[in-house]
Amino acid sequence: MALPSISITVANGGLGQVRPSADGVVGLVMNGVATANLAIGVAKQIFSLEEAVALGLTTAYDSTNAVKVYEHIKRFYDVAGKGSELWVMLVSQAVNLATMCDVGNVYAKKLLDDAQGTIKVLGVVRNPASGYVGTISSGLDVDVYAAITNAQNLGAAYAALFQPVRILLDGYSYNNVAANLNDLTTYTNNRVGVLIGGVATGHNSMGLLLGKVAKIQVQRNIGRVKDGALPISTAFIGNSKPTLAISTALHNKGYITLTSHLRRAGYYFNDDRMAALPTDDFCFLANGRVLDKVISIAYDTYVNELLDNVDLDTNGKISVGQAKEFEGIIKNAINTLMTAEGEISGVDAFIDHNQDVQSTGKVCVQLRVQPLGTLREICVDLGFAKSL
Repeated sequence: MALPSISITVANGGLGQVRPSADGVVGLVMNGVATANLAIGVAKQIFSLEEAVALGLTTAYDSTNAVKVYEHIKRFYDVAGKGSELWVMLVSQAVNLATMCDVGNVYAKKLLDDAQGTIKVLGVVRNPASGYVGTISSGLDVDVYAAITNAQNLGAAYAALFQPVRILLDGYSYNNVAANLNDLTTYTNNRVGVLIGGVATGHNSMGLLLGKVAKIQVQRNIGRVKDGALPISTAFIGNSKPTLAISTALHNKGYITLTSHLRRAGYYFNDDRMAALPTDDFCFLANGRVLDKVISIAYDTYVNELLDNVDLDTNGKISVGQAKEFEGIIKNAINTLMTAEGEISGVDAFIDHNQDVQSTGKVCVQLRVQPLGTLREICVDLGFAKSL
């Protein structure tokens, strides 16, 4: 029998501190004016609103230049919490969205390169100089639609480098007529989403959206009701308060926007639609983020095997044992980093051992991931019964 004693267990996690996660690293490229501590075109990694203020991005800066840089960063940390990693870069107010997203230019591309592949979701915001008059067509500045194509090409280029990124665009200059908008559910740009909605009239709160992305796991929908309402007291879609009709109209056309739910206080994101066909496996941001995480894990797992020796059978084919080993290491990695974290339902890998590795020097792996489902509609059949 042990000596009489006192045992005290210290509970952790009660303060709600942010757990750093590489999955939630986001970037923000936006027009602005240089400050004494932040030049145009310089990428900065910050972890708090206070760090942004130290760079000269203050409420006074926003008021003077009407660029809302401080506003975006504040909203980001309102949701994501202090300690969340955010990469920011200012570009000239003369640069439009399409130019920022062009893979051949040193704007979004420079931020992604400077962050060395850590940015998983990138927000691109247009803050034109005072007096800017855009060309409105199909409900938005035509620049927004041009940027969708460039952003898709940018995302595809970095996915090919095993640095996958999803891109969220500021749907600026919305003319308040949802019927005029292009239908993004007919597009084929599954790495790009467009936001229309924010905390002030005519303003799209990209910081709020990025904060939500940074806070949740990759498989989570940004509009998940169980997470609670967004930390805002007002909301606008263009110049109007979000109503069911307005939110539904934008939702049906594939835009990310704000909405509310009956008998639930506050505002939520409607869904996480990307500019892609409904039949596209990655027409939702969460599915895309899951895929991107699998890409990164697969690369990190197999890059270690390059130029290593491989066991072959008598016919020069990969041995059954070697094939099973290669299947096992990727399944173990994904199960450990994703299945165990509740981010996917499961994973399977298959390597055909009838591959002539002796002649080709190549092994092909078939990798399949089963995602979690997302409840977008719940049907209840309700009625009276004489007996149960």
